[in-house]
Amino acid sequence: MDVARRITHVELLHAPGDRLLAAQVFELLGCTVADSGGHWFTAFVDADLRDWANNVFYASEVPPAQLAIEAAFAGSAYEWMNMLRAAPQKSPHFGLRVGTAEELQEIVGRVRSCTNHPELQGRIEVLGMFSHDEPEAIATNMDQAFIWTNVIASGPLRLGQVIEVQWHLEPEPTA
Repeated sequence: MDVARRITHVELLHAPGDRLLAAQVFELLGCTVADSGGHWFTAFVDADLRDWANNVFYASEVPPAQLAIEAAFAGSAYEWMNMLRAAPQKSPHFGLRVGTAEELQEIVGRVRSCTNHPELQGRIEVLGMFSHDEPEAIATNMDQAFIWTNVIASGPLRLGQVIEVQWHLEPEPTA
């Protein structure tokens, strides 16, 4: 089926010297990274679909002008993180759908295992898990995990990026 409208990509930034670390974050999320050493590298959301223009993330180094602006509001990051931890679903974020509940749990496990990683410690964390069948569920048709990182971001790196990883329940058959 030919689709005329789709999300083609999300462009994310990483700090100077964090290119390899940024690639590791995408791999933690289950993406396949391709880096030819140019301005940016590509992370394929679905490893079986090597479409360089659709369903991909790109990541490049943050421009110096953005770093200078971010330095001006460095003290606000603590308050921002408190807000994210209290209600990650109300933050600016993008969603990444996975195929199985097990895949969602594997991603969460990989991220949680980074607590002792020398370069990722304190730079990536699971903010919250919401199962479709729990009383505090945000959505009853999916399980959701909200992950925060400041290794990559589509905005200010100091504030980081929230990524919602979703596993959707199969829809009920219609009569």
